[in-house]
Amino acid sequence: MTAPSPAWQPTASMAFPRTYHVFMVLPDGNVLVTGGGRTTRGGGFDHCRLPGRALVTGDPDLDTLASMNTYRQYHQTAILLPDARVLVTGSGRGLGYADPTDRLSGEVFTPPYLFKGPRPTITSAPSQLSYAQNFTVQTPDAASIATVSLIRLGTMTHTFTMDQRYVPLTFTAGSGSLTVSAPANANLAPPGYYMLFLVSSSGVPSVAQILKF
Repeated sequence: MTAPSPAWQPTASMAFPRTYHVFMVLPDGNVLVTGGGRTTRGGGFDHCRLPGRALVTGDPDLDTLASMNTYRQYHQTAILLPDARVLVTGSGRGLGYADPTDRLSGEVFTPPYLFKGPRPTITSAPSQLSYAQNFTVQTPDAASIATVSLIRLGTMTHTFTMDQRYVPLTFTAGSGSLTVSAPANANLAPPGYYMLFLVSSSGVPSVAQILKF
């Protein structure tokens, strides 16, 4: 978007063609794709436990995920949790197929970044932010922080997370703290609740601090 002539750029193709899948922004900037089926029909359950796929930064660890425990297709949901894992639930009935049961279960996905080393910690951060203002985040891991971001709390229906938004923030590191610049205006971060994540130079995210504008 900062190029003189902004344009869409394709990423590599997913490992499987799919429909009714869910895209989920992760704290490290990757986009996780979960579930879905190979056709637009409400069924094909043998293909609905598809493994995930990372887009955007192309983390190779996210290209080799195991399949989910059960099918997640139309009306599945996926929500990023404050601990940087992803809760995947539900799936509607497969009309016209032998198994008409709604999936009332859920499963939690632990992304590979949580196995790459210790997590940075947020000791304290403000609960409310003002646009175009700096704010301080206390952390003993200030020297090792690579990125700071806000991810808006998700609302989910029909395989689409409508409020999903990833907002990278500029910052400077001090002794035991970060000075972070809040987004300039509500066009970049509409009013509401967000998760503040710190990500280490090893790519490991913190547990989020919930805050709002």
